[in-house]
Amino acid sequence: MKLSVKLLSGLMLLALVTVAIISANNTVSAANDGKVYVTNKASNLTTEGTGKPTARKTATTVYGTYASVATTGVTARDIVSNSDKFIVTVVDADVNSTTTVTSQATGGDSGFDLGLDNNHTISTAGTAQVVADFGGSGGVGADEIGDIVTVTLADTATSPIIGSTSDIKITVASGGTGGHASHVGKVVTGLTVHQIVNDGSASTSTPAVIQIRKSAAGADVDGATLGWEFVNITYPSSNADTLTVTLKSVVDPTGAVMVLTETGRNTGRFEGEVQLIERTDALATVKVNSAPAGVAQVAGVDRIPVIGGPVTIEYQDAATSGTATNVKRTATYNVDNTVPSVTITTPADGGQSQNRLPSFTGSGADSQSGLDISTFSLRIDRTDDPSNTTMVIAANGTLNGTAANIDTTTLGSDGATSISWSYTESTALPTMSPTTETPNNTVDFQALIHDLAGNIGYSDAKTSGTGADDAGSGRNANQPHTIKIDQKTPSISSAVTGTGWDTSASPAAEKADSSSIKVTMDGKIDSTSVAPSDIQVVFSNSGGTHVPTAIDVKDSILYLKLDTTIPSNNKPTVQIKSGIADLAGNSANSGSKVATDGIKPVVTMVTSAGSGTGTGAEAADKLTKDKMTITVTSDENLNGPPKITVRVLTSPNQVGLHTQTLGVPLGGNQWKLVVSKGAASTGDVAVKVESTDTAGNLTTKGDITTKVYRLDTALAAPTSTPANGGTITVAKPFITTDYSSDETATVSITKATMAVGSAAAADVTADVVASADGLVFFYQPTEALTNSKHTYVVKAKDAAGNTHTQTVTFTKSDRKDYVLDLFAGWNLVSIPSDPVDTAVGSVFSNTGVKQVVSYDATSPSSPWRIASQVDGSFSSQTTPGLDNVYAGPGYWVETSDFENQTISLSGPTGPGDSRPALTTIATGSGWNLVGVVDQSRVQTQKSDNGTSLVRTNQAGSNVAVTVQTYFDTVSNSRQYAFDTVTSKFRALVDANEVKIGDGMWVYVQPQANGLLPHIVP
Repeated sequence: MKLSVKLLSGLMLLALVTVAIISANNTVSAANDGKVYVTNKASNLTTEGTGKPTARKTATTVYGTYASVATTGVTARDIVSNSDKFIVTVVDADVNSTTTVTSQATGGDSGFDLGLDNNHTISTAGTAQVVADFGGSGGVGADEIGDIVTVTLADTATSPIIGSTSDIKITVASGGTGGHASHVGKVVTGLTVHQIVNDGSASTSTPAVIQIRKSAAGADVDGATLGWEFVNITYPSSNADTLTVTLKSVVDPTGAVMVLTETGRNTGRFEGEVQLIERTDALATVKVNSAPAGVAQVAGVDRIPVIGGPVTIEYQDAATSGTATNVKRTATYNVDNTVPSVTITTPADGGQSQNRLPSFTGSGADSQSGLDISTFSLRIDRTDDPSNTTMVIAANGTLNGTAANIDTTTLGSDGATSISWSYTESTALPTMSPTTETPNNTVDFQALIHDLAGNIGYSDAKTSGTGADDAGSGRNANQPHTIKIDQKTPSISSAVTGTGWDTSASPAAEKADSSSIKVTMDGKIDSTSVAPSDIQVVFSNSGGTHVPTAIDVKDSILYLKLDTTIPSNNKPTVQIKSGIADLAGNSANSGSKVATDGIKPVVTMVTSAGSGTGTGAEAADKLTKDKMTITVTSDENLNGPPKITVRVLTSPNQVGLHTQTLGVPLGGNQWKLVVSKGAASTGDVAVKVESTDTAGNLTTKGDITTKVYRLDTALAAPTSTPANGGTITVAKPFITTDYSSDETATVSITKATMAVGSAAAADVTADVVASADGLVFFYQPTEALTNSKHTYVVKAKDAAGNTHTQTVTFTKSDRKDYVLDLFAGWNLVSIPSDPVDTAVGSVFSNTGVKQVVSYDATSPSSPWRIASQVDGSFSSQTTPGLDNVYAGPGYWVETSDFENQTISLSGPTGPGDSRPALTTIATGSGWNLVGVVDQSRVQTQKSDNGTSLVRTNQAGSNVAVTVQTYFDTVSNSRQYAFDTVTSKFRALVDANEVKIGDGMWVYVQPQANGLLPHIVP
């Protein structure tokens, strides 16, 4: 069932739990009104007045609580055992039902033979005697006045007797001297029930036992003196009845049925026990007698989840003392889930005092159920525990320490909403052993109190912050309070060099400082009592006496700032010269302590003797092709040679050349290690040096991730242009030797030779030109190369001393004219660069070419340009005409045969040529007929037609150009090429690669700003 936010809010406000109890088995006629009461099982406070059980105490309002799901931390809550349970009581005698039971001997004749007829026989059943003599005179049975017999009502063992002896009737069963059938069932006079020995209520297997006494002469029926042989025994009986109960809560407003059971066989009092549990998402719809996760099932206890209170109990009284029926009877059970507060005002937490008999004051409050005054307790640590390791109330809830002797009856009455308390210790704190010892101990103390609902509250010394000494530890995050009782003169516990106090940090913190000393006192110091002149520092080894320039006080620590650097191996003596007081008021005028060495050794690490021949990063201390010497120097004695780790930083793995290898002593606190390249390849090298002085101070120089020097094991082969085995068409090319992709060290050319054709190699070293970074080298022949093979040899050396020889043999040849594939019919074509001769007749010189057509979308009134060939001569058929053919436009070419067209095109720009121009294609709105242009003019020879257009990217790689890339400067929506063989247009998509020689129709629309930019191939 889902509840609206509004309804939940209302229910939360009411926090209502309704319990409806419907009685069953009511008697037909009632003379009692039902009553409903509630009782807190822990406190025994009840709303019931007169008639309540002896242990219960009447209260106008009764509160209870429930255990928190959280068991630790600030949201956890402790409760008194059973305070999460309450008892629902319904008192209604009308609901109790009684029956009349007739018992008669089993076996033999019907009825009990009491021996009334003087025949001296009594009833038996097998081996079990049902009637037995108990007392009197005469023979067996009740044959004389005063005789008593014991009768076991075995046949009605499941029906115990209720009421008294007067409620038991003895009637005629059958037989007897002069007996007549008319007397059967009539009361026998002269017999009385002497006592009820056992009413049979203990168990169904234990029958009732009574004693019958003959009290008059004869055994009379209606006044007639007749002797009866058999009698029946009739008595009232009752079983423990039940009521059905419906529990309702905010989280379960429809309710769940529970059962109340009569407390006895004839009490008319019905009770059941309910446990409140904290409502969570997992416990939102818990029904009666269920066992939700995390909540242990208790036999006979029903559960209901709640989120507050009060709880209202509603009983529907089916029959009343009057004529009314189904009358609602109510009671209220309040729920309080807030712990009472208890505070300690004095002594202040963390304070210090010389007084061993401190006074404690504080208060307590609870605005709901009220305080259970008698539970207030102040627990004090009286033990000799200087480190205060055992808290008076442990984090697990264990109560330690000693409860102060406080008369809680003087604090007020139960239910009070607030109290104030005070207590002065009568036993000197702490209990010292031996008693003559001067106290210098931390004493902890904490108060607690319960409320009447059963919640337990603790005082809390720390209500903010984090950490072990702040909010978050202690029982449910409630910290015990502490006070230091100190009658001891302050003394120096320890001193260590090299640690100062950094007040510029936020927050202020310790810092390494070779001109500072950290002095730890045996207790917190009053900062106002400390001045620099109160302390002096005497350096060891006749280092002189110094007075601090400043002293920072932080609790029990003094940070001394000197005006000089303390030698790393010095152990100065710190001396108190005048009064330094602790927070308890004790003052010291003397005392000293030799400081331990806390300053790390000053270590330097240098590299040398590498093979580097340059300067800076290429000097012998920063670059090598193999060995490098590492020298370590310390300003003080070490406890052993430094540990040196050397690692080559390569991706993805790191190569360890040395791991914590001990340096070789050179004397004078100096060590060295010569590192060889081993199996490592080129890479940056990291060096880490770990050194420990004789006091155990560790200093680290470098790390295993930061470069110290470069290991360069080889000069990598360069990239040559032209490549070895390549072909060029430029007569005076730039021959390039490029080491930049794999080399970081500077490279120098030691010798370069050029063999032109079959001629001997000539030394051209002086003509080689280097780039600014010294990694790329250029050579241009002074004379045009002939069409033949040529050999260029370069010998190089890098700054690390590695050498390499590069030999390139290439061929110089003339360019081969571009060949355009043409098929009979219409061909949609273009040329990748401008022709050497642009005249239409020179470009399309084949006699089979009939027409050449172009389309200029920039002149929409007359876009077509047509040139026709007649008798070997072209003439234009349009104005403007088509006289020349260029790279950029697309052309329709009609031929009558299958002869390919050879065209001499402009090739790449060479050294000394004019500046190359960038070709762009003007566009108009709508359809445009464009060609495929190669800006570099590389793809302009015989075999290039039909290949994918490529561009050289920033990395120098050739990348195929797609339709999307080709038209990325314009807003295009559709494009087509034409297949002459099939005579079909071929739709082009963005991912298609554009082909050299293709003409394309492309639809271009203006951009958002209305402009129509050029296509930039």
